[in-house]
Amino acid sequence: MNLPHPPLGVRAAAVAACALLLVAGRADAAPPARPHDHLSPGPISPTSTTTVSALTATDGGDDDGGGDDGDDGDRDDPTAGFAQQARMKTAPGDTVGPGALTNAYAQAGKLPTVPTRWSEATNVPLQQEDKEYADPVSSNFGSGFGLVSGRVAALAVDGNTVYEGAADGGLWRSDDNGQHWKPLSDHQQTLAMGALAVNPADHSLWIGTGEPSNSGDSYTGLGVYRSTDQGRTWKQVGKRIDGSIVPRITFDGQGHVYAATNEGVLRRAADDTTADWTVALAPGAPDTTWSSAATDVAVRPGTGGRQVTAVIARQFVGAGDANGVYQSDDSGKPGTWHRVTPTGDLAGVTPGRSSLSYSADGHELFALVGDASGGSDQGAVYRSATGDAAGPWTTVADEDVLKASGAQNSDPAGAAWYNQYVAVDPADPDHVYAGFSEVFESWDAGKTWATIGPYWNYGLKCYTDGLIAGGCPMTTHADQHAIAFGPGHRVYFGNDGGVYERSATLRPDPVLPSEGWRNLNQDLRTLQYYDAAYGTDPATGALSTWGGTQDNGNVLSLPGARELYQPSGGDGGFVLIDPRNADRAVNEYVDLDMVLTTNGGRSDGTTPSFTNISPACDWNADLKGCDPGPEFIAPYTSDVSDVNHWVAGGRYIWDNSGHGWNTRCTATSCDWTAVHDTGEDHSVTALGVNGSVTYAGWEDWSGDQYASGIDTNAGGTWHRLTAPLPNRYVTSLTVDPHDARHVWATYGGFTRSYVSGAGEGHVFESNDGGTTWTDRTGDLPDAPAGALALWHGHVVVGTDVGVFAAAPTASGSYTWYRLGGALPHAGIVSLDVSPDGGRLLVGTHGRGLWSATAPL
Repeated sequence: MNLPHPPLGVRAAAVAACALLLVAGRADAAPPARPHDHLSPGPISPTSTTTVSALTATDGGDDDGGGDDGDDGDRDDPTAGFAQQARMKTAPGDTVGPGALTNAYAQAGKLPTVPTRWSEATNVPLQQEDKEYADPVSSNFGSGFGLVSGRVAALAVDGNTVYEGAADGGLWRSDDNGQHWKPLSDHQQTLAMGALAVNPADHSLWIGTGEPSNSGDSYTGLGVYRSTDQGRTWKQVGKRIDGSIVPRITFDGQGHVYAATNEGVLRRAADDTTADWTVALAPGAPDTTWSSAATDVAVRPGTGGRQVTAVIARQFVGAGDANGVYQSDDSGKPGTWHRVTPTGDLAGVTPGRSSLSYSADGHELFALVGDASGGSDQGAVYRSATGDAAGPWTTVADEDVLKASGAQNSDPAGAAWYNQYVAVDPADPDHVYAGFSEVFESWDAGKTWATIGPYWNYGLKCYTDGLIAGGCPMTTHADQHAIAFGPGHRVYFGNDGGVYERSATLRPDPVLPSEGWRNLNQDLRTLQYYDAAYGTDPATGALSTWGGTQDNGNVLSLPGARELYQPSGGDGGFVLIDPRNADRAVNEYVDLDMVLTTNGGRSDGTTPSFTNISPACDWNADLKGCDPGPEFIAPYTSDVSDVNHWVAGGRYIWDNSGHGWNTRCTATSCDWTAVHDTGEDHSVTALGVNGSVTYAGWEDWSGDQYASGIDTNAGGTWHRLTAPLPNRYVTSLTVDPHDARHVWATYGGFTRSYVSGAGEGHVFESNDGGTTWTDRTGDLPDAPAGALALWHGHVVVGTDVGVFAAAPTASGSYTWYRLGGALPHAGIVSLDVSPDGGRLLVGTHGRGLWSATAPL
């Protein structure tokens, strides 16, 4: 039997990948991954050069983005995706000044709002196991993931009520143990979830905002909130913490609550929401960004709240002078903490991002520690049999142990800055779970382990024996982030594909260790899109959509279908669709890996439905003159006047000469022609095409100074535009279909008010092929602008703080207003207009796709 080969399947560490994010919290309302941001009283350092360099070293990444082809089939360098998405927010610097997004939302609130009829375009679940979409190369059919949703940042349980915090998808609640969900925070000031905790004393829900996954698409938040009505309404606890990241909230049983945050360990009374937080532990240098970042805090059971342990790890990855384990023996009060010197196997290890878990009696302490020394990305699980933070510590799970447990990932202990948790079963001190990219379980305090949530099913005997999906039990999605214990021995797990549940009493079967998972993603609508577009379904004549998502592939929505489909897997990227026939589409994995289908991605599992047409070296290395420098999520687009004429961008500008759906590219014959070289170390970020005229935005971040620009052949020859445009990430270029010399450009990041050297403006217009430009930003909020569309005489712009439109007057002036209504406060990453002009499609990075109807 010709078994599916999954080289493009789920990535080991996802595009969600690396270091801290970005700007500063949402004031109205991560990622990969697009991979977004949020606020802080001091400067925020999401993507310092040293951090990116360290991450690249730990991942083994190289300039071409190709990683080690281990048996997980993963090729991408996750640090590349992190760095790209961070530059969209912070370029030309690596920090953004305080209050950036708070002020942007205040500016948005001053604009007039026009009620808009929004509807959710992705209001059904995404199915990865549909037999009709079983491409033997590109799909994830047979992986065992089943229904999936977006990345989970936090989980909490209160009886039969389960709470889920999505990366930039907000707070969700289930009242029936996860069978059905409802969103609770679509219009809160931030949708970036970090930590959830229920206070046993009064059942109030505490919500820490700012995602701790260290991904390039992780938004920061606005501090901690409390809800006394199961999440329906929130109240800020203490003052707003602009730019917060909150990995943990916990209670000591004596009336106090602790929060591990990027500003240190905070402490306060749990019954008073008006007083400010007290900084209990912040040992780092005050002038160093996030030098006191706490990745976990835990109260030792059996001590009456007197003993509290925390881990400080600067920037969550990489080593700072204050990195270490700290302990207070006086109820966590300020001034009572001391740095612990671990003994045993943890001696000499510089902790990076780390997680802690005590047994219910406090006699044992487990820690999953990311090693920040020597540029390592590896993690390991350690056990202190005495329960003392000083140890002695014993290593109970490392790379070799996890490989021997049945792990399917070739690097099972890697990317510990992204995938991480450890949890001791409150009913059994010897029963321990550890989350890396896979889920591991031990029933003997770490002496032996089993992989109960394998990376996927492809390497399991039940699969390789030819039984395929029907012979293997369903597993979890890869990349683990959250765990919570519920009544009735239920355990809930959160990862890049949503929420899953398993019984804590179920022992691993030696033949089928992953048996027993329950998928809880039926109602979660938290997909994180990078791009999306409309097409016409040839069977019905109604609208279909294609879109690329973070770690959940390229998603197809068909009219009237009860599920979304995933014809190609891994990370999705840009999409190109024939507006007349949605069966004809080009999907992207990463690094300009373009695959073309003319039958809507349908396959019986033997015959491929996709053809690779990439001219990039990572995917077509034997092609003479292949492209060495595409972005992680690299752009390509069709001509606004000819749907068969396509242009793609890496270092080079590639033109398919109008071959359309007959486009092919092999090592010996390629329909793409490199028509322009943007320059060494340059990568194209945005494209706009009308006929023979192409505009290409590019960036160069290889040296000490960031640079960006726009090249074009308007006028007949390629040249670089010299107009005084901002030195920031060019996010989109939109050409007037009636005039190739009329073009708009949008820019990410913030202006020089928050980033030195960033210039001014977010939306620019040229009427002469780019020779001169007019700043059309006007009173638009100073926030990253990610997309622009022309719709019924309006210019529509999608930003990190909402969707705005203006109808230019005859004199060319713009008056902006906000499109209000039901659209959730997630970051906007893409805009597209339906073929008949009747609908506007909006892609969010956390709440799926939404559409608006004309007229405005």
